[in-house]
Formats: sequence, structure tokens, C-alpha cells
Amino acid sequence: STEGAATTAAVDGKYVDRRVVLTREEGKNGDMRQRLEKHGVEVVEMPLIETAVGGDCSELPKALADPNGWDWVCITSPEAAKVFLQGWADAGKPDLPIATVGKGTARVLIPEYKNGALTAKMFTPSKANAETLVKELPVSGDGKPTRILYPASAKAARTLQDGLEARNGNVKVTRLNTYSTEKVTAVGPDVLQQALAADVVTFGSPSAVKAWMALTGLDPTAEDHPAYACIGGTSAKACDTIGLPGVLFPEDPGVDGWEGVVLKALEAR
Repeated sequence: STEGAATTAAVDGKYVDRRVVLTREEGKNGDMRQRLEKHGVEVVEMPLIETAVGGDCSELPKALADPNGWDWVCITSPEAAKVFLQGWADAGKPDLPIATVGKGTARVLIPEYKNGALTAKMFTPSKANAETLVKELPVSGDGKPTRILYPASAKAARTLQDGLEARNGNVKVTRLNTYSTEKVTAVGPDVLQQALAADVVTFGSPSAVKAWMALTGLDPTAEDHPAYACIGGTSAKACDTIGLPGVLFPEDPGVDGWEGVVLKALEAR
């Protein structure tokens, strides 16, 4: 297994003197940093995105407290989960059925299930992406309308809402743009220099890909690129659109698979 191979590699020093750049926003690189440092990798943190308040954020508490209730509240990222918890507390912590896109997002909410504040059903699809959530989310088939609240990033594609509403005519999705991710527009010159000399650069979102290109000014067709390791297919697609070379992403989005492709990229170099 990759894991076994990686452990041996750490022991024989295979990844010592190798450098990986982590680009998630500040405070969100700790897990990956620990995983890679165990393998002897030198880690450079260069956050490329930052979170901003979304236009609909102030409407979230009122929506969550809607007396008609919701069949599902769909949450598709750890950041959306964090913003949801703030609005949910302001709404008086109503007990609501929640669908999360994957384990990383669910993890943010688990403490509220453990302490009994949330007891309604929770759903996570078999694969951590919006397409699978659309296919697998239980919706009413008996002609009764299914009401879904979708507190999302302003940058999120329409995949979830359009897909669910297309499943049958009785699904109604209310989307609120509760936050937004903005590109970081400046980083320290020394950090940028270290990043450009790295073996692998990681991307957790399409916004990070765009920020990297804007800050580095790299020509996609140049030969001196690092390898690129993406958390999932959406970020990889953003790399492909630009024409970046050497892009890897796991079949199953998430940090475990992401760590695997970073190590694979280091092997390949």
C-alpha cells in the first residue's frame, strides 16, 4: 500500500530534502503538514486563498429557523460547515437533518452530534463530491416536495442545486451564498522563491490554482514547473483548463488520497 511504502521511505530518508508547498488558507494546512513532515518532507506554507463574508450570510439564521423546517441542509466544505455552525447558533440551534459532501466536512459538525445538540439524521455520500451527493441523497418520491437549504460559497458551481432539482420536479433548493473564497494577491518574496523551487505544489480549490498563476507569472508551457497535487477533480480541472503540466489528483477526494498523490508526485520526480 502507499502507506506502507511511505513509512519505509521516511525511514530510509527518501523524502528528506524534498519540498512541498501547502496553499490552503491560514490555519488549514496543519493536518497535511504533520503527515508530510512524518516522511521527512520540508513543508512551505503559502496560503493562496482567504475567506470573505458572503452576501447572504446574514440571512442564514432566519432561514435555519424557518418554521416549515427543511428536509435537508446540504453542506459541501469544511468552511461552509464552520459558517453554518455560526448561523445555527444564532438561530437557537434547531435540530436539522444535514447532508455533508464528505468526511472532512462532517468532521466539523461531529462535536454537535456527540454533545446531543444535533440528533436529526446525517447523510454522507459514498464519494466526496457534489455529483455523488446529487445521485445518492434520499429525496421524497411520493409527490411531496423536498425542501433543501444549501448554504454555499459564492464561488461554488451550480452542480448541486441544478442536479437535485433535475432529479424530480418536487425538489426545491434554496441557495444562500454565506461565504466566498478570495485569491491572495501578495506573498513575501522569500516564500515565493521557496515555492518556485519546490518539488510539489498542492491545490485545494480552483481559486488557489488561479492565485498561484497570478502570483508566479509562470508560463503554463514552460518546463520548470513543480508537480501539482490536487485534493480532487475540481481543482485538477482548473489546472487542465490553464494547461498546467504534471497534475495529479486522487480518485476519491479527501486528505488521505491527497497525501497519497503528493507522495506519488515526489516519487515521480
